[in-house]
Amino acid sequence: MEKSLTENNRADTVISKVFGFLSAHSYIMAFLICVITVPMFYGAVEFTSGIAVPLIFVAYCISAALAIVIQCRKHGFDLRVAVPFTISAAGFGVFGLSYVENDAQKLTMVLVAGIIISLVLYFGLFTKKFKRQFNALLIFGISFTVKLCYVLGTSVYERQHDVNWFGSPDEAAPGHLGYMSYLLYNHKLYDGDYTGISQYCHPPLHHAIGALWIKLINGIFGVDMDRAVESVQVLPMFYSMTIIITAYKIFRHFKLDGKSLYVPLIITAFHPCFIFLGSLVNNDALAWALSMGAVLLTLKWYSEPTMKNIIGIAFCVGLGMMAKLSAALLAFPIAFVFLVVFFRNFKDSWKKLIGQFSVFGAICAPLGMWFPVRGLIRWGIPLTYVQELPEMPQSIKGITFWERITDFSFKQVRNVYENWLWFDENDIPQGFNEHNPLIAILKNSIFSEFINGNNFAARQYMDKVAVVLFWLATAIAAAAFVSIIVGTIRKGTADKVQKMFFVIFYFVLVGNLYLLSKNYAFVCSMNFRYIMPTVIIGALFLGFVLQNTEKNGKAVAKVLKTGTFAASVVFAVISSYLYFIVAMGER
Repeated sequence: MEKSLTENNRADTVISKVFGFLSAHSYIMAFLICVITVPMFYGAVEFTSGIAVPLIFVAYCISAALAIVIQCRKHGFDLRVAVPFTISAAGFGVFGLSYVENDAQKLTMVLVAGIIISLVLYFGLFTKKFKRQFNALLIFGISFTVKLCYVLGTSVYERQHDVNWFGSPDEAAPGHLGYMSYLLYNHKLYDGDYTGISQYCHPPLHHAIGALWIKLINGIFGVDMDRAVESVQVLPMFYSMTIIITAYKIFRHFKLDGKSLYVPLIITAFHPCFIFLGSLVNNDALAWALSMGAVLLTLKWYSEPTMKNIIGIAFCVGLGMMAKLSAALLAFPIAFVFLVVFFRNFKDSWKKLIGQFSVFGAICAPLGMWFPVRGLIRWGIPLTYVQELPEMPQSIKGITFWERITDFSFKQVRNVYENWLWFDENDIPQGFNEHNPLIAILKNSIFSEFINGNNFAARQYMDKVAVVLFWLATAIAAAAFVSIIVGTIRKGTADKVQKMFFVIFYFVLVGNLYLLSKNYAFVCSMNFRYIMPTVIIGALFLGFVLQNTEKNGKAVAKVLKTGTFAASVVFAVISSYLYFIVAMGER
């Protein structure tokens, strides 16, 4: 008995150290896992290399063997008993992989293997003492698998925003890929008025990293250019995963646990917007990853206003703006927290805080503003310049802004996919353009601009699945919005300043989207990718409400917790399945 207790204590110590290491180096570990997929797939299932299947098989066998050995020890069996079970598990793997031949089967292999490895490790190593960590890691593992499958089934030219094409050495090709190719071949920014070249108005951080990545894969490792360019999707996939990790850290900052943690984490980890964000080769993913890093560090600075924390905020905001200027929207909620702390501690710490704010400005302003200032000085381009859009069928200028924001007619939701005006073979206009910003963002938060019935021509039952997903997501979004109102009023783990920090950020994002929709009356201006952090904010407040109900032993509270948890799990399953089917396409 004493020997068994000693072994359990040793096992707990090892597990504790492993989770401690993962927590301290979570972003590095996420990056390494993403990088491991590069020589296996180069960002596309069509480029699956000869080492992919063997590596997946080895990972599966090691996971199974480790889980079997630990279970044998835990139940007091001789380790020799583990041998036949391990061989059987390996045989099962060989049997499954023997059917892998075409791209569709390879994509299915990635999904099934990723889920099985996650579940084997979870059930094989699980201990009640580390229940929260195991549950969170399971969510991360399956979430990563889903995102990887979607990336592998989505090329850099498919379901993308303004990528255009990867240019040749002697051209300034337009679009995000063209921007990367120009930096790759010329080793400098475009030296001229960039307003006439699509997407060159953006600061270059994301595009420079992409160019360096392609140079590394193609120039250093000798991989052909097509594969090198396709593999650039590994970067937004990593950024998307860092957003989920940061969201978890924010939830834990407020001591959310149990269902009050798992519900917001599941919603965030499997929300469609963060699935398709992982494949977008534009600058959204990096900008939002750095923005959420700034949010987490602001919370830490509020609790402990040190120079280290404020320098971290400055770098996240500054670099976020160097990826996309809209990251500057964080200035409003962060300034609110800065002012509150300053006036609260004015008598004792005003000199210290003024010094910190000065350092913040000295770091953030140059990083965030050097690119637009360069454009202003050299070519007279306004600091807040936005690329002009030509007249196109998606224009909604014929409808007043007031009519658009107040029109909730049922015809808009008969189709859960985003509505676009189109022309038939006789050039006669059909359908209509989405025009209500709220309805538009509810739709493209789930299906982006690109997913509709055409994606399911061979699987028409998926249209019904899409309807279920849309209305379930809408219900969750409504619950999250109500939770923001309720959670702001009620007392909880977060104080009023922390809650207002998130509320200000939420309404600044939404308000900016409505302003953008008003000033640029096109369907594409009403896109959820401009307000993705609202998912995390809504999920957090939903967690706050559930945290309060956990203190309530009434039957109604238990039903609410169980029902919300069940809804989040169903949401995750349907979202994952739909995006896997989209990734499969016509393979």
